[in-house]
Amino acid sequence: MRKLLTSAACVAALAGCHGNTVDGNTVMANDTAAAGNGTTAFAISKVALPGEGRGDYVTVDADARRLYVTHSTVVHILDLDTLKPIAQVTGLKAAHGVALADGKAYVSDGDQNAVIAFDPATGKVLKTIPAGKKPDSILFDKASGMVMAFDGDSDSVSVIDPAKGATVKTIKLPKGPEFSQTDGKGKVWVNMEEGNDIGVIDTRTMTLTGTIPLPGCDGPAPLSFDPVNRVLFSGCGNKVMTVTDADSGKVLTTVPVGGNPDGIAFDATRKRIYVANRDGGWTIIDQQAKDKYVVNQTLKIDEYAKTVAIDAKTHRAFSSTADLIWGPTIPGKKHLPSAKSGTFRLMVVSEQ
Repeated sequence: MRKLLTSAACVAALAGCHGNTVDGNTVMANDTAAAGNGTTAFAISKVALPGEGRGDYVTVDADARRLYVTHSTVVHILDLDTLKPIAQVTGLKAAHGVALADGKAYVSDGDQNAVIAFDPATGKVLKTIPAGKKPDSILFDKASGMVMAFDGDSDSVSVIDPAKGATVKTIKLPKGPEFSQTDGKGKVWVNMEEGNDIGVIDTRTMTLTGTIPLPGCDGPAPLSFDPVNRVLFSGCGNKVMTVTDADSGKVLTTVPVGGNPDGIAFDATRKRIYVANRDGGWTIIDQQAKDKYVVNQTLKIDEYAKTVAIDAKTHRAFSSTADLIWGPTIPGKKHLPSAKSGTFRLMVVSEQ
């Protein structure tokens, strides 16, 4: 086992540690990060971001070098290299995911039942587009040229034409959708948590063509895609990641992960999978073959750093969280925390 890293190793682009500021954002000290039984060492840095509440998806634009961090009623737009703030999208009610298409950006707003189009460089709101109930995951499908918002409470997909700025079709799903992925060639997949399966959508016809059952996977939420081997990675509530052949639907293998995973990202160059668990540990997995995987380590990280995105250029991984406040449980409702005021932060995980 390699020794623990300390805050002496900082990410250079963050311009320092221990409370330094970057254009009004506080860059906090690195957390201790362990290499575990694997061979990879990581450093974790934190960038304080203004506002209240917890966050959700983080979206990387590797070409334009921008990072989009959804956070309650706003989207923070940051320079991907320096992590300095560029702009904010404001006036939202419950920001979830961001998709980029044809020079515009789109954020799903779960409490407005809408997708908000905005300028990706300035954050200026351009249009509010009605969608289904509680849109969450969102993506741009290159094959069809459409933005697709996955509506959690109406068990549907809102297909948005960027040229028209309107929803042009609704695809009905058998269960509520969670994370989604596209191959850019005519197929989209979406995890359905309550169905323990993956929905398959043909984006040339915009129809649901079938489902892929995930035996042994209880409550799949996060989903990622390896475009070379064409395999899907589903994070399951019973502490496994299921690896599925995207074309045949065959489950190839399962890998143990941490508790309550809510984000998965695949670094295609490093052949490494980051599973963001809510329990304060990320499962780092190395891909050895299409059907062979080994756990590199469990990386200690702040609790509820639950979604993850990778910058393909720098291989840094990004998430967000805040100090949590747990209220009393309410029968029949999912027990979720709120955030302590002034503690929201971007998490930056860098390989050493």
